[in-house]
Amino acid sequence: MQEADHKEIGRKLKLFSFSKKVPGTCYWWPKGALLFDSIVSDLKKELKEQGYLDLKTAPIIDLDTLKASGHYDNFREKLFFTGNENEMKKNKVNWCLKPMSCPGSVKIFNEEMRSYRDLPIKFSEMGTVFRYEQPGEVNGLLRTRVITQDDAHIYCLTDQIEPELLKLIDFVQKTYKRYGFDEIRVELSTRPEKSIGSDEQWQKAEAGLVKALKDAGIKYKENKGEGAFYGPKIDFHIKDSMGRSWQMGTIQLDFATAERLEANYIDKDGSKKHPVIIHRAILGSIERFIAVLLEHTAGALPFWLSPVQISILPIASRHLKYAQKIRDRIKDKEFRCEIDERDETLEKKIRDAEIQKIPYVLVVGDREIKEKNVTVRTRGQKGLRKQKIENFIKEIK
Repeated sequence: MQEADHKEIGRKLKLFSFSKKVPGTCYWWPKGALLFDSIVSDLKKELKEQGYLDLKTAPIIDLDTLKASGHYDNFREKLFFTGNENEMKKNKVNWCLKPMSCPGSVKIFNEEMRSYRDLPIKFSEMGTVFRYEQPGEVNGLLRTRVITQDDAHIYCLTDQIEPELLKLIDFVQKTYKRYGFDEIRVELSTRPEKSIGSDEQWQKAEAGLVKALKDAGIKYKENKGEGAFYGPKIDFHIKDSMGRSWQMGTIQLDFATAERLEANYIDKDGSKKHPVIIHRAILGSIERFIAVLLEHTAGALPFWLSPVQISILPIASRHLKYAQKIRDRIKDKEFRCEIDERDETLEKKIRDAEIQKIPYVLVVGDREIKEKNVTVRTRGQKGLRKQKIENFIKEIK
C-alpha cells in the first residue's frame, strides 16, 4: 500500500496547519479541533469509569522541583526556560515550561495527608508539555514541541501493583482495537546506565512488570538499558495499514520519585511510607496518535470519529428547505451533519465530499421530496440507494 502523509491529509481535510516561523507547533482548524476533542472525550469517559481523578497542573514549573525529581539532569537540553527579559539577560531564570506532568501530579498528591486506605489514587491529566526539539527533528504532528499527553499517575501500595498493571494492559489493548489497530507488539525496557533509585528498587520494579506481562499472557521483547531514568517500562507498538510500527503507549513503574519528592502516606502502623508510582500513557502524544491514525486510514476516519459524519447535498436551491429539515432530524440524534449549500453542480459536491472522506452523503431533489426519502451514498461503496430518513438514522446508530 502506498504511504500516506498526514500533513497532506490534514490539509485536504482542513484539519490543521503548521507555523513556518515556529517549527514544531500546530494550528488546529475547527474540524481538526473537533477530531482532537473527540479523542480526548472518548478517553476521559473511560477514565471516569475506571475511577481516575482529572487534574490540571500549571504549565510552568520551578527548576528546583525538576532537580529534586531528577528530570533536570535528564531533560535539560529539552527545556524551554522562561522569565522576563531582564531575568533572561541576567541568566537568573528559575522556571521553565513543564516538559512532563509527573512532578506537578506529585505536588497535588502532597497537598493532603494520605492514608494507606486511600490508595490507589489515580490522577489523570491531558497535560500540555513543552520540549525543545531541534528544528531538523520536528515533523508535522509526529514530532512537535508542544505535546498533549494522556498522562496518568497511579499512587499505590506494593500489593496493588500487579492488579493495576493488568488493568492498564487490558485498557491499552481495548483502546487500540477501538481505533482499528489489531496488531500490538510489546517491549520491556530495563534499567539504563543513567538512572536514579537503588538496585533493590529496580529489581522489584522490573520483576513486577515481568510478572504482569506473563500473567496477562503477553509475549514481549526485552530492551536492556532502555528504561526511563526512574524506572523500567512497558512500551506498546501498533502496526498500521502500511505495515509500519509505531511506539504509542507506555507503562512505567517508579519506586524512586515519591522518595525524592517526599510523597508519603500513613501506613497501618502509623509510620510514613512512600507510595509506588505507576506512570502511564495510553495513546502517548495525542498529536502523534492523530498523525498515525490519519496515515493508517488515509483520512477515512471511523464514523464515530469523523468531524463531519453526514453531508446533505441539495440539487438546487429549491431543495434547501427539505435538506434543512433532514439535517435537523439528524442533529436531534447528536450526529454531526452539514448541508453543502454552494452553487455548484451535484457532481462537484459529491467529489468534494469524497475528498473530505465524509462517511455518508445524502442527495435531495424533487424526487426525494415527493417520495419523502433521501438518496444515500456511502463512503467506499459504489452506487446509490433510496432510504427513508428514519431508517437511515436507525442504520447509523
